[in-house]
Amino acid sequence: MPMQDRLSTDFALMRDIASATDSRSAEIRSLLATFIGRVGAVPATVWSGAAAVRFREVVDRWNAESERLCHALDAIADTVRANERILAEAASAHDQRISSVGADVRGL
Repeated sequence: MPMQDRLSTDFALMRDIASATDSRSAEIRSLLATFIGRVGAVPATVWSGAAAVRFREVVDRWNAESERLCHALDAIADTVRANERILAEAASAHDQRISSVGADVRGL
């Protein structure tokens, strides 16, 4: 079988990608919490009226979209981890099968 037709997977890279995705998601959550905390600390005497209401709507929408993004990133990380486990198990089973066939061939 030509090398370009073979499936190969770097399991460590898959784990690293999942970990990096988790880190970015946590970073986004932290940045959002910091921003919301700072905006929430501004007294109503400084920020009020229609502009404050509109800004709050924008922040709420941004918060909801950021949460959707974080959930999507979490799902991506979970999927990469699950795929890594499945592929590692398949590779292990494949190696065992080849070893078994090799032992059978040597025993003939």
